[in-house]
Amino acid sequence: MFSKDRVKRRSVLAAALALGVVALAGPSGAEAQEKLNVGISVKSIFGLPLVVARDKGFFQEEGLDVTVEYFAGGPPATAALMGGSLQFLNAAFENNVKTVKLGQPIVTIMNIQSDFAGAVIMRKNVAEKLGHDPKVEDLRGMRLGTLARGGFTDVSSRYILNAAGLEPEKDVELIPIRGADRQIAAGQAGEIDAAMVTEPWGPIAVEGMGDWVYVVNMTVGEGPDVFHDMGYVTLQTTKTYLEQNRETAEKVVRAVVKAQNYIADPANLDELTEISKKEYGDLGGDAMRISVERQATSYVPFMHEDMVTKTMELLVPNGLIEEPAPAYADVVDTGFAPLWDAYEKK
Repeated sequence: MFSKDRVKRRSVLAAALALGVVALAGPSGAEAQEKLNVGISVKSIFGLPLVVARDKGFFQEEGLDVTVEYFAGGPPATAALMGGSLQFLNAAFENNVKTVKLGQPIVTIMNIQSDFAGAVIMRKNVAEKLGHDPKVEDLRGMRLGTLARGGFTDVSSRYILNAAGLEPEKDVELIPIRGADRQIAAGQAGEIDAAMVTEPWGPIAVEGMGDWVYVVNMTVGEGPDVFHDMGYVTLQTTKTYLEQNRETAEKVVRAVVKAQNYIADPANLDELTEISKKEYGDLGGDAMRISVERQATSYVPFMHEDMVTKTMELLVPNGLIEEPAPAYADVVDTGFAPLWDAYEKK
C-alpha cells in the first residue's frame, strides 16, 4: 500500500507535469495576442470603425492587441507608418494617392468611410440677413473658415466654391483655422461668417448650439457627386509590411469589417453614441447621436477604381498633384476584396 505522503507527492508531481505541458504549449490567449499600433491621422469620428473594433473586442477575437494612436494630420502619421512605429494607418485616401505619386510604397487595403463627412455651415445671424435659405453662391464676399491650407477641407471648400461659380480667394476669403472647435469659436466671435467643418461639428453647431445653419451638408447626400462614394478615408499600410505580414493584415480587415457591420445596424445606435462620446468627448445634447446616425451606412470596406478618379478630380485643379493619376493597382490591394464582401449592405 502507498502511504498518504507518497500519494500526495505523486499528485503534486502530476500537477507540476501538467503545468509544464501547458507552459510548453504556449502562453495564454491574452499573452499570445499580437500587438499592433494603428494610427488615425486626426482625432475624428471618421476613425469610428477602428474604435468599435477595439472596444467591442473584434480585434481581440482575431488574436490582436491593438493600440490606437492619434496624430495631428496626415504627414506626421504617414511618417510614423513609413518609420515602422505604426503598422497600419487610418487616413484620407488622397493622402495615399499623393504619397504613391511621390514614390512611397503605401497601399490601401480597405475603405473605412466612403463619403466625405463634411458640411459648409453659416452663422445663423448672417443667414437671416439673406432672407432665404443660404446657398453656396451666397458666400460671395464672406469669410469662410477651413482647416490647414492644402488640407482636405481646404481643397473641398475650393472645389465647392468653383462648382458654384465662385473664385476662391477672390470672391470668398478662405481663412485657415486649425481645429473645428476653433472654427466655431471664431464664428461666435464674428471673425468668420461661415465654415467648412467635418463631423460631428455640423450637428454640434447647427442642431446643438442652434447658432448656425447648413449651407450644404454632404452627410445627407447634398453637394457635388465627387464627395460621395469617393473612398474618403482608408486603411493604409506599406507594401513592405504586407509582404511579411499579410495574414496579420487579413485579421485586421476582418475585425474592421465586423465593426462596420456593427455600426450599420440601427439597433446599435445607442451604444455607438456612448462609445463615440467616450472617445471623442460628450459635447451635450443629441449632436453625437445625430452624427453617428447620419454616417452609419457610409462606413463601408469597398474600394473601386472610380475612387482614384474622384480623388484626382479634387487634387489636380488645386495643384496638389499632377496627372497622370497613379494606377488603381498601385494604390489599392484588391487581394483583400473577398474579405470586404463580409460587409452586409444596408
